[in-house]
Amino acid sequence: MTNDVRAALARWHAAAVASVQGERVFRDHARIIDGVFHFERGDRRVALSLPPVGGRLRVIGLGKAALGMARGFRSILQGAGRDVDDGLLIVRDPPSASDPHEPWRILQGDHPYPGEASVQAAVRLLEFIDEPRAEDRFVVLLSGGASALCALPAPGVTLEQKRRETLAVMASGASIAEINRVRQRLSVIKGGRLAARLAPAQFATLAISDVPGDDPLVIGSAPTWSEDLAHHGGRYAVIATLDDALDAAATAARREGFEVVQLGRCLYGSVEDESTRMLQEIVTLRHRDRPHPDGGAVVIIAGGEPLVIVRGAGRGGRAQEFALRLGRALDSQRETHPTEISGLVAGTDGSDGPTSAAGAFFDGQTMTRVRAARLDAARLLEASDSGSALAAIDDLFVTGPTGTNVADILMVVIPGR
Repeated sequence: MTNDVRAALARWHAAAVASVQGERVFRDHARIIDGVFHFERGDRRVALSLPPVGGRLRVIGLGKAALGMARGFRSILQGAGRDVDDGLLIVRDPPSASDPHEPWRILQGDHPYPGEASVQAAVRLLEFIDEPRAEDRFVVLLSGGASALCALPAPGVTLEQKRRETLAVMASGASIAEINRVRQRLSVIKGGRLAARLAPAQFATLAISDVPGDDPLVIGSAPTWSEDLAHHGGRYAVIATLDDALDAAATAARREGFEVVQLGRCLYGSVEDESTRMLQEIVTLRHRDRPHPDGGAVVIIAGGEPLVIVRGAGRGGRAQEFALRLGRALDSQRETHPTEISGLVAGTDGSDGPTSAAGAFFDGQTMTRVRAARLDAARLLEASDSGSALAAIDDLFVTGPTGTNVADILMVVIPGR
């Protein structure tokens, strides 16, 4: 893979991430009109009246995007001459420097698995809520990671029991919906229970979704949502999704002259099955007639979260395993496919599993580099250690924390003929 291709893939990933960052989303889609906060992005809408005299406007932020979302919300208020009264944000990545003028307290929870910091953060959250009043207004900012970052076990359940049961279902390759149903069952806060704590105040939930279908019953394990709230018209809007990020990546690639084949959200099967299926997409596109006379390059763009069964204690997350498996798949076809086919699989949050890499690059020569490093890719995959192989061949993709999260993005560049 040339440096130019890597740079292009990194640019498109950055464009995708920027499109779903909280500050930008609020700037582009939120307004205060006649004392009412409005968010509108296509058919995604929510409105909440600001508090009357004597009432407080309070912010709760849970998840990887909490700080950016809170700053975006506050900037809209300040543009209308209002401000947040107070707030509590529970995040994965605290800011490098705190701003004493910001009206919220920032706590750090544990991620990707709940720990004591997650429990303490949840306790502080309930203390912050205290006794809401009818004239108060809460804005709940929810994003990926909230389930682990803020966790308070149900009565009779220990943190260790909750961790063990959650880890078991995660390691089994279960979907996020299945994982979050377990989390809800074991929680004081999830499954709509936080909403009950906010009564009698009015509140609205604004969410950045990292789950298939953007279901409020799944996002962040649904602390402020339930079937009853949905039935009674609860105030809830999904303000950014994986679709938004995929559209932004596609737009960036087209602007650079590439043909784009956008597959949308489709990567939710096992990582083994998805790598096989993606190879077939590459084969099909490689051999079809191109619309451009010069047979220009094509970019495949897709997103999702392939399911991974954790088999060992190695380094790497689902994006890194997907990248290594795609490299192996291309290697198996190298007699009929050019080695210049290349791509990137990376999370939009900047962290793939319990690692500091967002994901990894791959191409038709990935396995050549792995073999040159005297590594056994099959053995490493069996040990859930794709990260070690990719680190050894300098194929990891590192962005640092992005302040948002809408799942993973795959991009594959198929060169022109």
